[in-house]
Amino acid sequence: MRRISLFVKSAVFTAIIVPLLYVLSLGRYERAEHWLSDVYFAKEYRAAHIVEPKIIIASGSNSLFGFDSKTLENLIGKPVVNIAGHAGLSLEFHIKMVEKFAKAGDLIVMPLELGYYAATPDISSWQVANMSSWGAKYMDWSPELLLSYFRRSSFTSLLTRALIRRIPSDSQDKVLATVEANSTTGAIEWHGYSYKSMSSRGDILLTSAPPIALHDDPYSNGEVSDFAIQQLQALKTHLTERGATLMLTWPVTMRNPLFDLSRPKDQLIIQSIKTRLSAEGLAIACNPEDFQFERRYFLETSYHINAEAAERRMEALAVCMMGLS
Repeated sequence: MRRISLFVKSAVFTAIIVPLLYVLSLGRYERAEHWLSDVYFAKEYRAAHIVEPKIIIASGSNSLFGFDSKTLENLIGKPVVNIAGHAGLSLEFHIKMVEKFAKAGDLIVMPLELGYYAATPDISSWQVANMSSWGAKYMDWSPELLLSYFRRSSFTSLLTRALIRRIPSDSQDKVLATVEANSTTGAIEWHGYSYKSMSSRGDILLTSAPPIALHDDPYSNGEVSDFAIQQLQALKTHLTERGATLMLTWPVTMRNPLFDLSRPKDQLIIQSIKTRLSAEGLAIACNPEDFQFERRYFLETSYHINAEAAERRMEALAVCMMGLS
């Protein structure tokens, strides 16, 4: 009988207490990219305080780094807010951020990393950790989503969140003062992955970063998933209903032996992506070769360019945007 009683108690603990503890732990600390919390606070602050029609930049970190919103503002004549973040975040996350701030008259420019076009509904362990901690406030926690994340979470991470309450964060006043001060200096000194390396427009624009050997990167095999198509079609529809416009364009890439847009082989990969998107009513604008740079222009990853390349990128993007208007 005693064994049965212990078994029942264990079953109750597992079936009720653990899921309840999981729900209560969401939004607390576990090992994740917590620097993104302050970064997104500053980006959202700017997005929420621009009242006139604006340009919203949304993607992973190929646009968090190597993007000069001030230069683009001067070239286009509209305020720019860069809400790009991290390529580990889901396509749905970036779409939700766009829909949160897009208004009538806005142009939403999405230089999505090529991997996003092959996106699936699957949740990565990185997403589980980040969205269960600093990113919990960005999630629409339906019962189905909670169950999906719960199944992919570890008991260790649950205990960490339950026992360590505070996510590392500076005061909002300090974050805003720092990014505003950075905006007056042009290219910013490297302070690591932090809002301290970012301008008030949401850019991390660096002349250099700690040296690191960059690996060759194939970027894409040309795959475009039905899931990505559906997500982007829904976004386009929602934006059109609001009087806003979606512009898909190409991310920066590094010319390397595995991906070189001067070669027919890699041109075919790009063309296959473009053709599939176009067939689904999702045109992708500009010339991808305009956004491919030599290795010397890259910082610490094959998606992050320096300030010199960023200026070339802005000029090419502005010409393309004006050609579409």
